[in-house]
Amino acid sequence: MEYVDQAVAILREGFANTNNPKGLLIALAATLFLGSWRQWLPVAIVATIVHIAIDQLAPILAGDGGAVRLPPIMEPAFWGNAGVLLAGYAVIIGVFYLIKSMIFRKSAAH
Repeated sequence: MEYVDQAVAILREGFANTNNPKGLLIALAATLFLGSWRQWLPVAIVATIVHIAIDQLAPILAGDGGAVRLPPIMEPAFWGNAGVLLAGYAVIIGVFYLIKSMIFRKSAAH
């Protein structure tokens, strides 16, 4: 039961981290490229990478004069955060794709 509680906590935290305008736009764009459920996990991984890249490039894009720096991939906290983001994107992209498939299935039936 403890593992289930941990999994639910990760999903909640992932959803909280991606439930903002940036995360929802990334998930929406990823859903547009999703052609089938087989692509769901790879697309969620790409969305996570895009999210991390945007976070790293944000100071440069904002014109704050920040330097380009790589994410701290050698730190366990980075991978924990990346895993939480992946869980969040997997949930949101899955929900968006489910809605997309229901809408296009109904419109094709008419």
